[in-house]
Amino acid sequence: MASIRQRTGAKGTTWAVLFRDDDGRQTSETFPTNEAAEEFRALVDRMGAEAARRILAVSEGLTPGAPRPQTVAEYLTEYIHHLTGIDEGTRTGYRQLAKAVTTKPIGAIPLSALERRDVVAWIRDQESSGLSQKTVINRRGLLSAALARAVEDQIIPRNPAYRVPVARTERQEMVFLTPAEFQILKARATPHFRPFLDFLVLTGLRFGEATALQARDLHLEDSPPTLSVVRAWKKSGKLGPPKTKKARRTISLPPEAVTILREAIKGKAQDEWVFTNTQGRRILQNTLWGLWVTWLDDTERAPGGWGGRGKPGSQAPRQPRHPLLGKKPRIHDLRHTHASWMLAAGISLHDLRHRLGHESIQTTSDTYGHLMPEAQIQAARAASLMYQQGLPRLDAAEVLAIEA
Repeated sequence: MASIRQRTGAKGTTWAVLFRDDDGRQTSETFPTNEAAEEFRALVDRMGAEAARRILAVSEGLTPGAPRPQTVAEYLTEYIHHLTGIDEGTRTGYRQLAKAVTTKPIGAIPLSALERRDVVAWIRDQESSGLSQKTVINRRGLLSAALARAVEDQIIPRNPAYRVPVARTERQEMVFLTPAEFQILKARATPHFRPFLDFLVLTGLRFGEATALQARDLHLEDSPPTLSVVRAWKKSGKLGPPKTKKARRTISLPPEAVTILREAIKGKAQDEWVFTNTQGRRILQNTLWGLWVTWLDDTERAPGGWGGRGKPGSQAPRQPRHPLLGKKPRIHDLRHTHASWMLAAGISLHDLRHRLGHESIQTTSDTYGHLMPEAQIQAARAASLMYQQGLPRLDAAEVLAIEA
């Protein structure tokens, strides 16, 4: 931690900030006012000696009366504010991403003083905190896009975030439920939400798409019955178009889904939500997740039933649930489960792509290609065939000689 020492000499009083540089050596910087010393001390503690000194050099190089240089955080905020060709929901999402920059030390660095090593340190800090590779890449991408604009506007000579590598992390594995396992999960669910869970696994819709369905999106009298996905909830909480152009789609419905939907829209106007919570409002993912985790718990506290808490003050031991689920799926895994059931039934990747609303067949193949049962069988047969072709042809006498 840096400290401040007041010094009085022939030329008056000064304030020295004592700190260790990045090599661990004791050093100091002197300031004419206590306020300036406090500001630098805070920078050293927050950002390290080297970065603090670079910020100090930028401020000392200004001509008297010149405006303070724009920081990375300030420029990023301005960049997002002036972006065109995006909706407000996307802009809100960018602002959420930007908080990872503006609330970190990198955000306080003047834009003109930002270096690649600052970006590297920022990325490593995020990686060490356990964030996924995708999350870090998204944050780096936003910062790099803003800095690229600064290069175009000749504010800085080069983009220090360009192609800074991000470490690979273990991706959370998809969880596929068998039909029997899904029934176990559904039996534990609150009765009000069971039709919604059935619907998700029968259609493969994303949570944000399913909860944005309105009665007018259903075409239950058509042959075959269908529904249209024309809107979805965004992470920002705003309603907008589906995730991609291909996500705007119409899919056919199995009879079980038609029955669920007929019941769900009884007495509802065309613009009302198809699925709602127990208060008649749209289903929020955070709210459902709070219930979801209790449905996954393979133990229960007696008395009180599955997920029950028993009597107030009861310390009854937790007992295994019967039957056990033995898996920890996410809500989104019902979409993956739907895909696995479709492939097991012989649906092609091409048809599955359109049903799920993937932008490209590559996405479908990369995500679910390993589940293609026939392809797996054919691959095993091919490996066996090629292996057998390479085996030496031995007569009976040679075989006996080898065994001996």
